[in-house]
Amino acid sequence: MKKIFLLCIILLTVGACAAQPPVPTNTPLPPFDTPTSFVVPTFTPIIVPSTETAQPTQATQFVPTSTPLPQTATSTPLPPVTGIFNPYAVILVNKGDVLNIRSAAGTGNPIVGSLAPNAVGVNRTGPATSAGGDRWVEIQNPSGGVGWVNAKFLTEYTAPSAFCSDSRVTDLLNNLRTAMLNSNGKLLSSLVSPEHGLDLRLWRWGTVANYTPKEAAWVFQSDYVVKWGPAPGSGMDTNGTFSEQILPKLQEVFSANYTLNCNNPLDLATFSVEPWLSEYANVNFYTIFKPGSEQYGGLDWRAWIAGVEYVQGKPMLFALIHFQWEP
Repeated sequence: MKKIFLLCIILLTVGACAAQPPVPTNTPLPPFDTPTSFVVPTFTPIIVPSTETAQPTQATQFVPTSTPLPQTATSTPLPPVTGIFNPYAVILVNKGDVLNIRSAAGTGNPIVGSLAPNAVGVNRTGPATSAGGDRWVEIQNPSGGVGWVNAKFLTEYTAPSAFCSDSRVTDLLNNLRTAMLNSNGKLLSSLVSPEHGLDLRLWRWGTVANYTPKEAAWVFQSDYVVKWGPAPGSGMDTNGTFSEQILPKLQEVFSANYTLNCNNPLDLATFSVEPWLSEYANVNFYTIFKPGSEQYGGLDWRAWIAGVEYVQGKPMLFALIHFQWEP
């Protein structure tokens, strides 16, 4: 009996002294883009609500809508833009809404036309300016003449066939894999769209966290806790940092024998109506799919949809949405 008692004491002591899992810190990485000393920014990603009204989210900041309130700020001309512009397409506008075309930059100017939320073939004429803190560009008005729209709601249009045959996109996804498996913030930062940042969703109907390239550089060290929204099935709130909630699920997929599926959401629609958002309709994507195992009847599959937009003709990471089996 004494021997058994001593053995229990030893086991309990060993367990108590076992190494605990490391706690994420906010220790800065060496600077990567400036020769001068650099202070690690304490940033908070912009949390925006899902544009789907069926599942409201808890949001602290909001993206502008296609019909914002009038701005009182005066317009500040930007340097003239020259060259040939590729056709553009409308993004980030909800179903049933439109993108207003105005007579001049700024929401205080008269509306002279509109574009559908999925419009393509939008032609820029060259001039750009800043008004109310936003960048505005002049376009050809389908109704005739020219007009101005908020550049936030435009992206360079790329035909799906051209996108799926572009080897630079698969290079981008390979670099994304490298960044995630190595927690390389500098590499991740270089992949994120400088025009719209990275829209990140842990759950299709959950919170949207938007990271600029600068914020993406430090996301692996960030201790900022995001309220990602209720988990499918259980409905339990999912809170945590990028490294606690997002990174493990990305690493699981990128460490597996995954497949790339161009502009194909596979069977994810079974678990989420319209897995690729309507306001992203003009943004091409790849579904990065990790099949389930026989051990769990295939139910342990996991997938990420990666949206890619072109910025000055170069593919950049626009969005990441996570999917898993839902009971």
